[in-house]
Amino acid sequence: MLLMFRSLIVAVLVAVGVTLWWYPAATLVMVEPVAWGQLHEQQYAPRERASPFLSSAVIEQSRQSRPFLPMAEFIHDQLGGAMREVEAGDWSRDLPGPGGGRAWLTPERVPVTDPPRGWLHLALRDGEALDFYRLQWVDPLQRLGDIPPAQAHPFRGVPLLWVCMGIVLVVMLALPVRESPAQASNLARGMRAGLIMLGFFLPLTLAGLWLSQRSAPDTVYALIVIGGMLAVAGLITALIFGRQYAWLRRLMAGEGLLAHWQLEPGQWRDFLQRDMQRSRGEKLARLVMVAVMAVVVGLGFVLFAPDRGAGLVVAGVLVGMVMLLALVVLLLPLWTRRRLLRAVPEVWLGPEGVCIGNQAHHWSGLGSRLESARLRRGKQGLPARIELTYSGLRGVSSGRGVYVYRDQQNVVVPVPPGKEAEAERVIAGLRAGKGK
Repeated sequence: MLLMFRSLIVAVLVAVGVTLWWYPAATLVMVEPVAWGQLHEQQYAPRERASPFLSSAVIEQSRQSRPFLPMAEFIHDQLGGAMREVEAGDWSRDLPGPGGGRAWLTPERVPVTDPPRGWLHLALRDGEALDFYRLQWVDPLQRLGDIPPAQAHPFRGVPLLWVCMGIVLVVMLALPVRESPAQASNLARGMRAGLIMLGFFLPLTLAGLWLSQRSAPDTVYALIVIGGMLAVAGLITALIFGRQYAWLRRLMAGEGLLAHWQLEPGQWRDFLQRDMQRSRGEKLARLVMVAVMAVVVGLGFVLFAPDRGAGLVVAGVLVGMVMLLALVVLLLPLWTRRRLLRAVPEVWLGPEGVCIGNQAHHWSGLGSRLESARLRRGKQGLPARIELTYSGLRGVSSGRGVYVYRDQQNVVVPVPPGKEAEAERVIAGLRAGKGK
């Protein structure tokens, strides 16, 4: 269980780290200089400085239609009196000068409170000088592309936090854990994968839900939907494989055990080599069927599609899919063999399933059943073997609904020399319907 706990903690820690690295500040104040002198000059510009696209009569008429106002009255007229004057201080040292760009400050650094309208005009007095600024309280979540990352994401500037998280992560990954045969099985790996998905995507989904209370962009809602779906998928995966993993632990502890065999290293290697060839042959037969269907469909698109270019694209996608499946057919059995070579050369067989090395097969789940079991005597010096076939329900969705069918799996169980009689009793017990 320590291995499962470590996988979950590492996933949660990585998810929290990603969330904190990206998490935006609650509120920032955008400060922009306002050139009131330039605006005043443009408002009452002489004729020679006006727009060259307007006639002299239009410019003169526009000037005469609005009375001239001094600078102070002009600002008061434009803002309706909404101007505050404050003294310069440490907080204003990083502000841009007239004609400069924007600055972003935390609300605590600004000597005024958040105004009801969300913005405020400020007159900054530094001795005899007077500069004008427009302050706007904004949610950084809406303007992440405009704000420097160090200010938009405040947790990035807390090195102690990242040092502590890094230490915990290194300790968890370096923690020595001795795997039992059950923990090294494919069922345990499936359970860990589900826990990792749950531990990673659940914190991201919760962070998205928290951010949705603000004026969140569409990316936050996409994070909630996709992260929530993947978290639920991880939970379901962990529950399904967790149930099967619990069965495997009970089986290896002797509960419901029909046979437990240990194989010699030479027999184990020979069995894995033959099983790899058998598995590759079965997958190759399925690949040929898929390839034939892909060729027929691809040629149909190329020959009969109204848009020849689109038909070629579809055909290219189908060819790429077949090539990818061919790569899987070639590499997956080889990868399985290499993994089983490092496993213990033992077999556990029970009425609900079998575990060969660290590869377990369970046929007592929802919709699964054992179809057949028979003993094959060895010929030409080859050892005997048990051939099992079990099936599980699979669903395929289409435009007309969901079609359910049974997907059969063939399993070959090696029988050590001298264990043929015990294998016969195991076959008899399985045929009698135990564990179905």
